[in-house]
Amino acid sequence: MRWLRAFFVALLTAIVGCLLAFFVGDYLTKLAHVPEMEGQRGMTIIFLCVPLGILIGLVVGIISSILVRRRGLTGFFMAQGWSLLIVCCLAGLLVGVPYVLSDKPPRINGKRLELQFELRVPATFKIPDQPDGYSIQVSLYTDNRQSRFAFIDWSGITKDADHITIPGNVPLLTHSKTRSLLASIGNEPGGSQFIELKIPPAPGKQNETWSEWIVATQRADLSPVPEPGRFAARYRVRKAD
Repeated sequence: MRWLRAFFVALLTAIVGCLLAFFVGDYLTKLAHVPEMEGQRGMTIIFLCVPLGILIGLVVGIISSILVRRRGLTGFFMAQGWSLLIVCCLAGLLVGVPYVLSDKPPRINGKRLELQFELRVPATFKIPDQPDGYSIQVSLYTDNRQSRFAFIDWSGITKDADHITIPGNVPLLTHSKTRSLLASIGNEPGGSQFIELKIPPAPGKQNETWSEWIVATQRADLSPVPEPGRFAARYRVRKAD
C-alpha cells in the first residue's frame, strides 16, 4: 500500500534529517558565533535546527514516495534512496554555501590567532582564591556585539598593594573592524567595564608585541567610569596552539 510505504519512507528520512540537522546546526551556530552563554547555542540546535531537520525529512520522504510510481520492494527502495539523497544534498548545501560566504578567522603564516591579554583592576575588588565562573568574566565584543567568553588563567593571577592582574586569552574568529573587552568582576558597583582594543581586522606580526596599557572609559551601561575605579588592559595577538 502506497500510504504505508510513504509512512516508512518519511519516518526513516525524518530520522536521518534529525541526525544531519544536529551536526549541520552545530556547524552553522559555530560559524555564526552564536554565544554559549546560558546555553544559547545548544538551545538553538535542539529547538530550532533539529525540528526543522525532522520536518524537512518528513516532507521530502512523503513527496518522494508519491512521485515514485513503481510498486513493491523496488519502489520502496527507490523512494527511500531518492529521499535520502535529497536530504543529504540539502545538508551539504547548508554547510558548503555558508562556509564559502563566511568570514574566515584571521591567520598569520597559516595559523589561527588568539588575543592574549592582562586585565588590571584596583586591589579594592574582591576575587576569591579558588576559580569559579562568576567572579571574573571577560568577553570579546566584535563590531559591538558579544562573540564569546575568554579563558581566565586563574593560576596566573597576581596581586600587589594597588592592583590585581588577571591574564587570559580568547580566539579571534572574524576580521572585525572594532573589538573590545567587557570585563566583569563580581557584583561590585562599576565592576563591568568596556576596554576598546586597537587591533586591525587582519592582524599582522606587528600585533604580536604587547600593547600599552589601555584604560576603560565606559561601564556596561555606557556610563563613564570614575578614574579611581577604572580597569586597564594590555594585549597582544599570538598564534593559537
